[in-house]
Amino acid sequence: MPVSAEKAAYSDKLNELLDQYERVLFVGIDNVRSQQLHNVRRDLRGKGELLMGKNTLQKRIITNRAEANEAEVPLKEALVDGGILTGNRGMLFTNESIDSIQEILTKHRVQAPARVGAIAPCDVTVPAGNTGLEPTMTTFFQALSIQTKIAKGTVEITADKKVLQPGDKVDSSCAALLQKLKISPFFYEVEIHYVWDRGVLFTKDDLSITDETMEKTFLEGINNITALSLGAGVPTEASFPHLVTDAFKDLLAICLETELSFEEFNGAQLKEDIKSGKVSAAAAPAAAAATSAAPAAAAKQEEEEEEDDDFGMGGLF
Repeated sequence: MPVSAEKAAYSDKLNELLDQYERVLFVGIDNVRSQQLHNVRRDLRGKGELLMGKNTLQKRIITNRAEANEAEVPLKEALVDGGILTGNRGMLFTNESIDSIQEILTKHRVQAPARVGAIAPCDVTVPAGNTGLEPTMTTFFQALSIQTKIAKGTVEITADKKVLQPGDKVDSSCAALLQKLKISPFFYEVEIHYVWDRGVLFTKDDLSITDETMEKTFLEGINNITALSLGAGVPTEASFPHLVTDAFKDLLAICLETELSFEEFNGAQLKEDIKSGKVSAAAAPAAAAATSAAPAAAAKQEEEEEEDDDFGMGGLF
């Protein structure tokens, strides 16, 4: 079956972009206006290129690439077999960082009213307060079960009321009320759904992960390993510092109850401090640990200063 010149040109264009760029962002453009999309394309010049088209044609081109080159098979499995190329979704090609592209897309975010039949992308709450509407308008509020009262000849909402949540379809009553209250609750933008980056597919949730999130998760894992090791009585690298600290505190407690003492701990001095009230008996082990650690830290610092004095050449003479 012969291919039209338009489809052939589109195929050449898509293949060229796939060869030129390492990163492909699959973006949704639901409810995005043409002027809004034009502004995005303008700001993307020199940084990336947004390509729209029919999903069936895009799938066929990528499938043909996979059949001609085995290296393109992962791309086909992710995009075609994985169902990425569906719906009102475009392909944004770039070699720039995702953050810089996201900044451009967010810049052209547009606020819009709730239209009849639209699907709510977020929660919509009508706030309490005076609406300035005449008492004859109470029927709109009654249809949505919003509590009101008449104050100074106008309708006043007595409590906040959530009228929409994500996934709800906007009906005529809700749309009319929000319009009368001059509430435009929705924001529309070119939204990143997936990212194909040098053979790896990332989802929208993956993109929200930051360095702080990774650090927090890593520390939580270490804490869990430490707790498990201490509870099971199995020494590990994570639990070893806690084991040493607990053992040292046990030695300090024994010395406080007996006449024993050792080089790192002056039991007699600590007992005198307890008697004089300088240190409480409950805090004695911790205080003794801090006291005994001070000479060791001072000795270590002195040793490091001596090493610095010979400029690292002490072993040469």
